[in-house]
Amino acid sequence: MNTVETEYFKNNWKPDYDKFEYSGWKLLQQFRHKDKILDIGCGYNLFKERLGDRLYGIDPAIAEADEIVSWEDYVPKQEFNVYLALGSLNFGTEEEVEAQIKKLADVCKKGDRIYWRQNPGTGDHPWKGVEQVRFYPWTIEKNYEWADKYGFWVRECREDTGNRIYAEWFKGNELEYYAFKVSD
Repeated sequence: MNTVETEYFKNNWKPDYDKFEYSGWKLLQQFRHKDKILDIGCGYNLFKERLGDRLYGIDPAIAEADEIVSWEDYVPKQEFNVYLALGSLNFGTEEEVEAQIKKLADVCKKGDRIYWRQNPGTGDHPWKGVEQVRFYPWTIEKNYEWADKYGFWVRECREDTGNRIYAEWFKGNELEYYAFKVSD
């Protein structure tokens, strides 16, 4: 994320988890009590109140994060098994976004899960400065391509409210996912 985008999110953007069918508050139903969750680009860290110390939020712009840092500069200090990318890993060129995905793949272990909310490249936020934000044009097809390339299985990928894409990625394959679910 460049400086213009960081300033936009710091000064203009506002969260609204209520409007998303899959990637808003309903997402809390996906988490188990033993999950350790990293919220990449957590914004105002809204899930923190409900998940407490099980969640660690990073964000390059907003002070409510547990750590003010970009994903590119973040160095994990603990292990996580769930990752949230709810509107983050969403900015820049294809090469920049793919580099972020590669870092995520390198950090994830077999059995880890990622929950996504992706913008399909539309600058449809209602706040001043949105026209300068470089939204990456995510597609459902791109989810399958990158997941396969980096060792993930896409458990679910569909349209969410507000012209967004909701996706769930699992580090491993479909058989490993179901074995993981049974052992859970």
